[in-house]
Amino acid sequence: MTPDFRILADSADITSAIRSRLLSLSVTDAAGTESDTVEIALDDRGGTIALPRTGAELAVSIGYREAGVMAMGRYVVDELSLSGPPLALVIRGHAADLRQGLKKPRTRPWENLNIEGIVASIAGEHGYQAKVAAALAAEVVPHLDQVDESDLHFLTRLARDRGAIAKPAGGLLLFVPEGEAKSAGGKDLPAVSLAAGQISRWEVTVAERGKYPAVTAKWFDPGSASEQTVTAGAGEPVFTLGRRYPDQATAASAAKARLSAFARGVATLRLTCPGNPRLAAESRLTLSGLRPGVDGEWSVRRVAHRLDGGGYSCEIEAETPKEDPA
Repeated sequence: MTPDFRILADSADITSAIRSRLLSLSVTDAAGTESDTVEIALDDRGGTIALPRTGAELAVSIGYREAGVMAMGRYVVDELSLSGPPLALVIRGHAADLRQGLKKPRTRPWENLNIEGIVASIAGEHGYQAKVAAALAAEVVPHLDQVDESDLHFLTRLARDRGAIAKPAGGLLLFVPEGEAKSAGGKDLPAVSLAAGQISRWEVTVAERGKYPAVTAKWFDPGSASEQTVTAGAGEPVFTLGRRYPDQATAASAAKARLSAFARGVATLRLTCPGNPRLAAESRLTLSGLRPGVDGEWSVRRVAHRLDGGGYSCEIEAETPKEDPA
């Protein structure tokens, strides 16, 4: 099949204007709070390409002429690089959903609100729609201080203690469990299967498993005016979280999240394959025909889609899927 792409700049289709000048197009889709990025390298012979303005919005799609292209997201141009000889122009951008107000430090207390209420409040302040996983929405936070901390950092901290991610995407402010194969809209991402013949190169690194079969978190009980502990998992050695949490529910969530992270990071995978626009961060990847210990299900953490003179390819980073700790 023939690799293809489409790029809209501030809603104007510029695909035809740059097609003959395209050296490479790269889109990196990352899980968690890391911002997605785009890089477009163009042949600037003659120096005649009009320089895009920083702040311009790009809508990028990649795929195949015969099957059609798929949307890879919207990006804001934040950097231009000019070089020569030969003359070349590189345009770089980050995901359009990260609004500057989310990064501004703020100080305020949060009192007796559930997770859904907190996320909805912050989302409304910045023009997002809140999307909170049902399993997390109802948990009440009795008291939590946000001190000289951006809303994005505050939400990231709140999410990390619950094994979740907080991330703006597609006009939504997401607060969802990490590694659960959900799209920006909260829908299940399509699972992708690759057989040995569809993989150009792969490498798996297996780390020590079971070093910490249990995690303990501390919390303060105002009724007895004493420090208490809660443990997720069982066995020795026990990993103890360093901070003290304001209540038992938050401490239990943090312990469970850390135990899940220990299990999830047991093995990591890197592979290169022909381009597949359905591959996305947080999706499930199933491998077959390689070898025992590698075949099976993986959780995709990062995908770099690259289209250049050599065709369309994907570089994937994945890890052991999330396990639900006891």
